[in-house]
Amino acid sequence: MQPKKMNTSFLYVAVLTILLALGLTQFLRSSAFGVQNVKVQGLKLIPESEILKLANGVQGQNLLLFDQAELSYKISLHPLVQSVKFQRKLPHTLVIQVTERTPVALVVVPKGVVEIDSQGTFLRRLESWPKTDHPVITGINLMDTAGPGQSLGNPSLTAALRLLGQAPTGLLAQIGEIHVDPSQQMTVFLTSGVEVRLGQANDWKDKLNALFQLVSDKEYKSFQQGVRYIDYTAAKPVIGR
Repeated sequence: MQPKKMNTSFLYVAVLTILLALGLTQFLRSSAFGVQNVKVQGLKLIPESEILKLANGVQGQNLLLFDQAELSYKISLHPLVQSVKFQRKLPHTLVIQVTERTPVALVVVPKGVVEIDSQGTFLRRLESWPKTDHPVITGINLMDTAGPGQSLGNPSLTAALRLLGQAPTGLLAQIGEIHVDPSQQMTVFLTSGVEVRLGQANDWKDKLNALFQLVSDKEYKSFQQGVRYIDYTAAKPVIGR
Protein backbone atom coordinates (compact mmCIF):
# COMPACT_ATOMS: atom_id res chain seq x y z
CA MET A 1 0.00 0.00 0.00
CA GLN A 2 2.89 2.38 0.64
CA PRO A 3 3.96 2.73 -3.05
CA LYS A 4 0.34 3.60 -3.99
CA LYS A 5 0.31 6.46 -1.46
CA MET A 6 3.62 7.75 -2.79
CA ASN A 7 2.36 7.69 -6.36
CA THR A 8 -0.79 9.57 -5.35
CA SER A 9 1.24 12.21 -3.53
CA PHE A 10 3.58 12.64 -6.50
CA LEU A 11 0.62 13.04 -8.86
CA TYR A 12 -0.95 15.61 -6.56
CA VAL A 13 2.27 17.66 -6.40
CA ALA A 14 2.74 17.46 -10.19
CA VAL A 15 -0.81 18.63 -10.88
CA LEU A 16 -0.47 21.44 -8.35
CA THR A 17 2.83 22.55 -9.90
CA ILE A 18 1.31 22.63 -13.40
CA LEU A 19 -1.69 24.61 -12.17
CA LEU A 20 0.55 27.12 -10.41
CA ALA A 21 2.73 27.50 -13.51
CA LEU A 22 -0.31 28.06 -15.71
CA GLY A 23 -1.72 30.57 -13.25
CA LEU A 24 1.56 32.45 -13.05
CA THR A 25 1.85 32.50 -16.86
CA GLN A 26 -1.66 33.91 -17.22
CA PHE A 27 -0.96 36.49 -14.53
CA LEU A 28 2.25 37.64 -16.24
CA ARG A 29 0.42 37.90 -19.56
CA SER A 30 -2.46 39.87 -18.05
CA SER A 31 -3.02 43.62 -18.28
CA ALA A 32 -1.56 43.96 -14.78
CA PHE A 33 1.82 44.55 -16.49
CA GLY A 34 0.69 46.55 -19.51
CA VAL A 35 3.02 49.38 -20.57
CA GLN A 36 1.40 52.68 -19.66
CA ASN A 37 4.41 54.98 -19.25
CA VAL A 38 7.48 55.28 -21.47
CA LYS A 39 10.51 57.29 -20.35
CA VAL A 40 13.65 58.04 -22.34
CA GLN A 41 17.12 58.57 -20.85
CA GLY A 42 20.51 59.55 -22.29
CA LEU A 43 19.39 62.18 -24.79
CA LYS A 44 21.41 65.31 -25.57
CA LEU A 45 21.00 65.77 -29.31
CA ILE A 46 17.79 63.89 -30.09
CA PRO A 47 14.42 65.40 -29.15
CA GLU A 48 12.59 63.00 -26.82
CA SER A 49 9.50 63.21 -29.02
CA GLU A 50 11.37 61.51 -31.89
CA ILE A 51 12.24 58.45 -29.77
CA LEU A 52 8.73 58.26 -28.33
CA LYS A 53 7.32 58.33 -31.85
CA LEU A 54 9.51 55.39 -32.86
CA ALA A 55 8.43 53.51 -29.70
CA ASN A 56 4.77 54.37 -30.12
CA GLY A 57 3.57 50.79 -30.63
CA VAL A 58 4.84 49.54 -27.27
CA GLN A 59 2.09 51.18 -25.22
CA GLY A 60 -0.37 48.55 -24.05
CA GLN A 61 2.03 45.67 -24.63
CA ASN A 62 3.10 43.47 -21.74
CA LEU A 63 6.05 45.04 -19.92
CA LEU A 64 7.67 41.65 -19.35
CA LEU A 65 6.98 40.05 -22.70
CA PHE A 66 7.22 42.79 -25.36
CA ASP A 67 9.54 42.15 -28.32
CA GLN A 68 12.76 43.89 -27.28
CA ALA A 69 14.60 43.07 -30.52
CA GLU A 70 11.88 44.61 -32.69
CA LEU A 71 11.62 47.78 -30.61
CA SER A 72 15.40 48.15 -30.47
CA TYR A 73 15.55 47.83 -34.26
CA LYS A 74 12.89 50.50 -34.77
CA ILE A 75 14.61 52.99 -32.46
CA SER A 76 18.04 52.26 -33.96
CA LEU A 77 16.74 53.47 -37.33
CA HIS A 78 17.24 56.99 -35.98
CA PRO A 79 20.58 58.20 -37.42
CA LEU A 80 21.73 59.62 -34.08
CA VAL A 81 21.09 56.41 -32.11
CA GLN A 82 24.11 54.19 -31.52
CA SER A 83 22.56 51.63 -29.18
CA VAL A 84 19.44 50.99 -27.08
CA LYS A 85 18.80 49.24 -23.78
CA PHE A 86 15.58 48.75 -21.83
CA GLN A 87 14.78 48.87 -18.13
CA ARG A 88 11.47 47.72 -16.66
CA LYS A 89 9.96 49.49 -13.68
CA LEU A 90 7.03 47.42 -12.50
CA PRO A 91 4.19 47.49 -12.92
CA HIS A 92 3.68 49.86 -15.91
CA THR A 93 6.81 51.85 -16.81
CA LEU A 94 9.33 51.14 -19.57
CA VAL A 95 12.59 53.10 -19.53
CA ILE A 96 14.42 53.39 -22.87
CA GLN A 97 18.13 54.05 -22.37
CA VAL A 98 19.65 55.54 -25.52
CA THR A 99 23.34 55.92 -26.33
CA GLU A 100 23.69 58.63 -28.95
CA ARG A 101 26.22 58.89 -31.73
CA THR A 102 28.58 61.75 -30.88
CA PRO A 103 29.71 64.23 -33.55
CA VAL A 104 33.48 64.75 -33.67
CA ALA A 105 33.89 66.72 -36.90
CA LEU A 106 32.09 68.92 -39.41
CA VAL A 107 32.11 68.94 -43.20
CA VAL A 108 30.97 72.06 -45.01
CA VAL A 109 28.42 71.37 -47.76
CA PRO A 110 26.21 73.61 -49.88
CA LYS A 111 23.61 75.27 -47.65
CA GLY A 112 25.10 74.17 -44.35
CA VAL A 113 27.35 71.75 -42.53
CA VAL A 114 27.22 68.02 -41.84
CA GLU A 115 28.04 66.48 -38.46
CA ILE A 116 30.17 63.32 -38.64
CA ASP A 117 30.89 60.80 -35.87
CA SER A 118 34.19 58.99 -35.29
CA GLN A 119 33.08 56.09 -37.53
CA GLY A 120 32.36 58.35 -40.50
CA THR A 121 28.59 58.23 -40.11
CA PHE A 122 26.53 61.11 -41.52
CA LEU A 123 24.60 62.37 -38.47
CA ARG A 124 22.82 65.62 -39.32
CA ARG A 125 22.82 68.32 -41.95
CA LEU A 126 22.52 71.75 -40.31
CA GLU A 127 21.71 74.99 -42.09
CA SER A 128 23.64 77.03 -39.52
CA TRP A 129 26.74 76.45 -37.42
CA PRO A 130 26.10 74.12 -34.46
CA LYS A 131 26.22 75.46 -30.91
CA THR A 132 28.93 72.93 -30.04
CA ASP A 133 31.94 73.48 -32.29
CA HIS A 134 34.04 70.68 -33.79
CA PRO A 135 37.06 70.56 -36.13
CA VAL A 136 36.18 71.17 -39.78
CA ILE A 137 37.46 68.64 -42.34
CA THR A 138 38.14 70.13 -45.76
CA GLY A 139 39.40 68.74 -49.04
CA ILE A 140 36.69 66.09 -49.35
CA ASN A 141 33.44 66.02 -51.27
CA LEU A 142 30.34 64.26 -50.02
CA MET A 143 27.96 62.65 -52.49
CA ASP A 144 24.73 64.50 -53.10
CA THR A 145 22.88 61.30 -52.20
CA ALA A 146 24.48 61.09 -48.74
CA GLY A 147 22.00 61.33 -45.90
CA PRO A 148 21.54 60.86 -42.14
CA GLY A 149 22.56 57.46 -40.82
CA GLN A 150 24.70 56.61 -43.84
CA SER A 151 28.26 55.36 -43.39
CA LEU A 152 30.15 57.60 -45.80
CA GLY A 153 33.11 55.33 -46.51
CA ASN A 154 35.24 58.18 -47.86
CA PRO A 155 38.98 57.23 -47.60
CA SER A 156 40.13 60.82 -47.07
CA LEU A 157 37.47 61.38 -44.42
CA THR A 158 38.47 58.13 -42.71
CA ALA A 159 42.12 59.25 -42.65
CA ALA A 160 41.21 62.62 -41.11
CA LEU A 161 39.02 60.96 -38.48
CA ARG A 162 41.88 58.58 -37.65
CA LEU A 163 44.09 61.61 -37.04
CA LEU A 164 41.49 63.18 -34.73
CA GLY A 165 41.13 59.91 -32.83
CA GLN A 166 44.87 59.87 -32.09
CA ALA A 167 45.14 63.50 -30.94
CA PRO A 168 45.67 64.23 -27.23
CA THR A 169 42.56 65.62 -25.54
CA GLY A 170 44.25 68.93 -24.83
CA LEU A 171 45.14 69.36 -28.49
CA LEU A 172 41.68 68.58 -29.85
CA ALA A 173 40.28 71.85 -28.52
CA GLN A 174 42.96 73.72 -30.47
CA ILE A 175 42.30 72.06 -33.85
CA GLY A 176 40.10 74.26 -36.00
CA GLU A 177 40.52 72.57 -39.37
CA ILE A 178 42.06 69.50 -40.97
CA HIS A 179 42.73 69.74 -44.69
CA VAL A 180 43.25 66.52 -46.66
CA ASP A 181 44.77 66.77 -50.13
CA PRO A 182 44.19 64.13 -52.86
CA SER A 183 47.22 62.09 -51.71
CA GLN A 184 45.97 62.26 -48.07
CA GLN A 185 48.67 64.70 -46.98
CA MET A 186 47.39 66.28 -43.76
CA THR A 187 47.53 69.94 -42.82
CA VAL A 188 46.09 71.07 -39.50
CA PHE A 189 45.09 74.65 -38.78
CA LEU A 190 45.06 75.53 -35.10
CA THR A 191 42.53 77.94 -33.65
CA SER A 192 45.49 80.29 -33.06
CA GLY A 193 45.87 80.55 -36.85
CA VAL A 194 49.06 78.49 -37.07
CA GLU A 195 49.34 76.04 -39.97
CA VAL A 196 50.75 72.63 -39.02
CA ARG A 197 52.06 70.47 -41.88
CA LEU A 198 51.91 66.83 -40.84
CA GLY A 199 52.40 65.02 -44.13
CA GLN A 200 51.13 61.52 -44.80
CA ALA A 201 50.93 58.62 -42.32
CA ASN A 202 48.65 56.11 -40.63
CA ASP A 203 49.97 56.58 -37.10
CA TRP A 204 49.95 60.20 -35.97
CA LYS A 205 50.41 59.75 -32.23
CA ASP A 206 54.09 60.72 -32.01
CA LYS A 207 53.71 63.85 -34.13
CA LEU A 208 50.52 64.95 -32.39
CA ASN A 209 52.00 64.40 -28.91
CA ALA A 210 55.08 66.38 -29.95
CA LEU A 211 52.88 69.15 -31.33
CA PHE A 212 50.87 69.33 -28.12
CA GLN A 213 54.04 69.54 -26.03
CA LEU A 214 55.35 72.30 -28.29
CA VAL A 215 52.24 74.51 -28.24
CA SER A 216 51.95 74.00 -24.47
CA ASP A 217 55.56 75.08 -23.85
CA LYS A 218 55.98 78.49 -22.17
CA GLU A 219 58.85 79.46 -24.46
CA TYR A 220 56.75 78.76 -27.55
CA LYS A 221 53.87 80.80 -26.16
CA SER A 222 56.19 83.75 -25.74
CA PHE A 223 56.69 84.04 -29.54
CA GLN A 224 53.53 82.24 -30.74
CA GLN A 225 52.04 85.35 -32.36
CA GLY A 226 54.90 85.48 -34.84
CA VAL A 227 54.57 81.82 -35.93
CA ARG A 228 53.03 81.18 -39.36
CA TYR A 229 53.56 77.44 -39.66
CA ILE A 230 55.06 74.35 -38.02
CA ASP A 231 56.39 71.73 -40.42
CA TYR A 232 56.50 68.13 -39.18
CA THR A 233 57.15 66.55 -42.56
CA ALA A 234 60.92 66.54 -41.99
CA ALA A 235 62.88 64.56 -39.41
CA LYS A 236 62.76 67.52 -37.03
CA PRO A 237 59.97 70.09 -36.77
CA VAL A 238 60.57 73.43 -38.46
CA ILE A 239 58.93 76.58 -37.14
CA GLY A 240 58.29 79.24 -39.79
CA ARG A 241 57.71 82.90 -39.02
